[in-house]
Amino acid sequence: MRYVSGTGTGLGVALLALLLAGCNDRQKPSEGDGTVARDHEGVRPEGVSSTDAPLTSTYYIPQATIGDMYEVEAAGIASERTRNPAIRAFAARMTEDHGKTMSELQSFVAANPVNRAPAQSLDPRRRAMIDNLKNASDAEFDEVYLGQQAAAHDEAFYLHSSFANNGDDPKLQELAGRTAELIQHHKRMLTELGSGGAQETQ
Repeated sequence: MRYVSGTGTGLGVALLALLLAGCNDRQKPSEGDGTVARDHEGVRPEGVSSTDAPLTSTYYIPQATIGDMYEVEAAGIASERTRNPAIRAFAARMTEDHGKTMSELQSFVAANPVNRAPAQSLDPRRRAMIDNLKNASDAEFDEVYLGQQAAAHDEAFYLHSSFANNGDDPKLQELAGRTAELIQHHKRMLTELGSGGAQETQ
């Protein structure tokens, strides 16, 4: 928290009033658009890259939702396009699990006083990933999907772990911790697929 020292001058009082008014305007939940929260600094555009980044709920909520939405949409594409039963089964699991975590987060926001609503659409980066997946040829599709999944689950694990470790809402930290454990399981599934579990079936 930044403290403003009062000097008693009219200018100082006026500036303080303007700052407080701006803060009050942002108290209502707003739709998450994937941007960095006003009270959070340091996260790069590609996302959180460690498990101990100090995150606020205003950053975590939309980013977690965007991650889930990307996973569900990507899994739907994979279910239709892959010819590999193991990858199709993995995609079905992603649809189920990320649909559940997204629903849990939305329920948390509805039941608790937070100042940021879940995102309603993908950010440009995740939309580009979906477009890349759609445009992949049949021959390269599985490789593109699994490559995206490895990167996306690394990022998701960092996001949820960081908030669980250093978030600003104890109840939401508990939810983030459970989600991080689930993401860790997904990462193990991906490792198994990459080590021979994804042999293509014609």
